[in-house]
Amino acid sequence: MSGRRFHENFPTTAFLLLFILAFFGLELTEFYRRHGGIPGVFDGFGGDTVHLLGALRYHDVYERHEYWRMVSATFLHGGLLHILFSVWILYDVGRFCEPLLSSWKLLTVYLLAGIGGSIASLAWKFKTDFDPPSVGASGALSGIIGLMLVYSWRQNHRQLRDQMVSWVFTILIFSLVAGRIDHAGHAGGFVVGCAFGYRVKDYMTSETAARWRWPGYAAAVVLAYSLGSALWNYFSLRGQL
Repeated sequence: MSGRRFHENFPTTAFLLLFILAFFGLELTEFYRRHGGIPGVFDGFGGDTVHLLGALRYHDVYERHEYWRMVSATFLHGGLLHILFSVWILYDVGRFCEPLLSSWKLLTVYLLAGIGGSIASLAWKFKTDFDPPSVGASGALSGIIGLMLVYSWRQNHRQLRDQMVSWVFTILIFSLVAGRIDHAGHAGGFVVGCAFGYRVKDYMTSETAARWRWPGYAAAVVLAYSLGSALWNYFSLRGQL
């Protein structure tokens, strides 16, 4: 499938992949500026690099009111292995999920699951008083997987259900191997996705898809504001550090 064909068939999935890769490019650029090289496959960027681009920290949100970080953090990644894992899941799950949900509903669920993951992460940090920067699309992706898992269970799609269960175990294994994983963020996104799974029908009609156009527009505005704020924060402060 050509790049143009993929973009036409799965516009939201392609859009999300594009912005995830674009922000990863900025992370590489900032890391090179600070350290004069790029990290290895199993190395991370470090908190200084990701924080400037919009990583999630409790004190930034609740003391400095930088709420946009609850979205921007979901487009950042801690290293090469981390982003490869996210791109793999999004590419695989998005191709099936987008025709079923419609592009606007996928965007809305993805955003809300990401925010749900961020809220859960912030709540956990408040409880533990431990505030490292959190990044990654895993909360939003866990939401999409949760949605599809509930949908497959309700519609008795055994093959799809087995595939989603395998993704759940893959994420768990990756979390154990990688270490320093925000499990609360995964759980928060997963719960939000499961809630949406109860409302997914076995097919998408034009009328049903149209209902999600305005929520999708709102999600796009929130996304644009959050990523725009992250870019403003980065380009306005990078010269001072």
